[in-house]
Amino acid sequence: MSKLSEKAESVNSQSSKTEFLYADNRRFNNVKDVIYPLPDSEEESDRLRSQHFMFRYFWQSNFFAPIEHILSKPGSKILDVGCGAASWSFDMAISYPSTDVIGLDMTPLQTTQIKPKNFNFVKGNVLEGLPFEDNTFDFVFQRFLVGGYPKEKWPYVINELVRVLKPGGFLEVFLFVIIIILF
Repeated sequence: MSKLSEKAESVNSQSSKTEFLYADNRRFNNVKDVIYPLPDSEEESDRLRSQHFMFRYFWQSNFFAPIEHILSKPGSKILDVGCGAASWSFDMAISYPSTDVIGLDMTPLQTTQIKPKNFNFVKGNVLEGLPFEDNTFDFVFQRFLVGGYPKEKWPYVINELVRVLKPGGFLEVFLFVIIIILF
């Protein structure tokens, strides 16, 4: 892999400045305490979409928490932390049209023209604190970010996810870890 270029693009966020670094004509996030090695690009968004549909097919579901009874009620709220291309969020918004779905990510959502009416995107970074009141969401979901934060930041992340969860709500943190054992 080539050295990251010195060229950086500044983007204003709610509470900080985010810098993007470039390598091989691809843009990467350069956010403090965030360990996300994949590029911020159309190609990566396409890969994330394909990954979502592959895993949904494999598990025959978008979630494991027992929340059908909550999501079928009008006015229920879902937060997808680290939504990426928002494939999971869009899928949930379409499946539960009376539920408000919010996708949060540190990178601006690339698909803004075509989206379900009950979906909204918020630019943010959980490590800077979630921009929501306590007890806001019935379901908080986070997937595939096991390597996205330094190990010592995980207690803070979990506390933030729980803080915005309504009493009786569900938190689903889906971690996918590949373990290679060599003999």
